[in-house]
Amino acid sequence: MRRTPFGILFTCLITLALATLASCVQKNNQENRKEEEAPLATDSMHISKSSDNIISIDYDFQFLVPGRIVADSINAKINEQCISGKHDANIRTSITQALEKEIDALKNEVMEFYDPDDETFGDIKYHVCRKGRFVPDAADTVIVYQHAIDMYTGGAHGSYATSTLNFSKRTGLAISINDVLDTTQEQAILGTMLAKLLKDNACTTREELIEKTGILGLGELYLTENFQLGKDSITFCFGQYDIAPYASGITYISISYDSLRQYLKND
Repeated sequence: MRRTPFGILFTCLITLALATLASCVQKNNQENRKEEEAPLATDSMHISKSSDNIISIDYDFQFLVPGRIVADSINAKINEQCISGKHDANIRTSITQALEKEIDALKNEVMEFYDPDDETFGDIKYHVCRKGRFVPDAADTVIVYQHAIDMYTGGAHGSYATSTLNFSKRTGLAISINDVLDTTQEQAILGTMLAKLLKDNACTTREELIEKTGILGLGELYLTENFQLGKDSITFCFGQYDIAPYASGITYISISYDSLRQYLKND
């Protein structure tokens, strides 16, 4: 059958349209790949507020510039775990709201003990300082975020704590200890951690470690989710009163990937 001039023209137009569409899709995919491969940019927000000259709150947080899927996923998790308790990528608003909420709560707590006849009231200063930072020496495929708290809200002494979040640089999803280590081998891993503790503190037995440092005096080692994926090692962090008394401070155990290679998962 002979094709009419109209049929030939129609075929040409369809072919041209498909070629144009394919070119646009290819260009769009290339742009998306460039965006995915580009480094994630960071931003920060630092705000402070005081009340009645006895209470001060200071928030200083880094976060990722929003707008990319990975960045928004990480920001939402930082917000949930370190700032507001809400899984929300709108981190600036959350920082402001969380600070106002914390200073109101602390003020109400302190004013319960207010005595208008006590001339020394106000001599004691109460504070909460929260700082969130991306860790620069993280493993190549991950983003590590550290949240540090320093506070005095009454009592014999202040307190401080450090918590760490690990994220996949490719997906923005949080990484748990079960994603990194074969937790069915927990007892063997804990044995490796204990051996490293003994070595770091120049001890030969658990009893000597407790007597010398206080570490393990309040609790046993466990596979904590408070860990940091470094370039060459995993660092486990145990807070005050977790496995040791206040005077012992925060306990860090850094173990090389090589020492843990038989327990590491492939990914």
